[in-house]
Amino acid sequence: MISSLNQFLGGELVRIISSALVIVVAIILNHLNVRYQTSPARAQAKRGQGRQQLVLIKNVIILSAVSFIVMIWATKIAGVAISLSAFAMALVLSTKELIMCITGYTMFAMSRPFNVGDHVALSGIQGLVVDVDLLNLTLSETNGSHQITGKTIILPNSVLLTAVITNHLGLGAFVVGTVRMAVPYAVNRQAFSDIAIATATQICEPWANDSQRHFQRLGSRALLEAPSNKVEVFWEPVDTKQHWVEIRFLVPVAQQEHVAQLIQNQIWEQYGEELAAVNKA
Repeated sequence: MISSLNQFLGGELVRIISSALVIVVAIILNHLNVRYQTSPARAQAKRGQGRQQLVLIKNVIILSAVSFIVMIWATKIAGVAISLSAFAMALVLSTKELIMCITGYTMFAMSRPFNVGDHVALSGIQGLVVDVDLLNLTLSETNGSHQITGKTIILPNSVLLTAVITNHLGLGAFVVGTVRMAVPYAVNRQAFSDIAIATATQICEPWANDSQRHFQRLGSRALLEAPSNKVEVFWEPVDTKQHWVEIRFLVPVAQQEHVAQLIQNQIWEQYGEELAAVNKA
């Protein structure tokens, strides 16, 4: 009876149950951590510090859970590692790409940098995420206005390990749009800034309040400062003839390119001759 009990307590079933409990406890603790750190009162009082604590505690929970699971399976892992080390080395070398694809999918499942339906830019390719399986990522190619071109792109999940990923819908329904123009030094900076701000503000007025509320909600959840819904103009010297002027504004994701063109066209109507002088000089 005692020997049977010892075998049961040291068997795989108990290890599996113990591992599952560790994972469940880790998930619950992380959920409580997020709720505590993102509570309205704390988010307003300690926004920057709260974000650091949120990430720190999350990493501690993950590291502790992994450590406990390794301890639970330590004897099994040691035995298997010794007996299969040579075989594992050969297997890794022969299935490197397959392992990288599965690892890429695992990283995607854990961090969720994007979801199916998001518009992403990945390794210079932009598209709508159609499917993510164990080995491949499928994109439906889109243009600058997020319109589908009809092309389907399939990438191995291994690119998720090294590629720079831009999620155009990571901020939700609104993003920070920009217009970049070359302006000669001869143009009055204050007058041009006033015209640019007035033009962009008028065009963006229909969604100004909605976009501000949207970014405030995101800022509260992520413990980050939300961008202002006010149009901003930034000047950057280029050479002895002209500035680069960047106009920033909040805009619905699907209207980025259209709104940028409207702003440029209206500014050009007032400063067309002076801006054209850049190319003539």
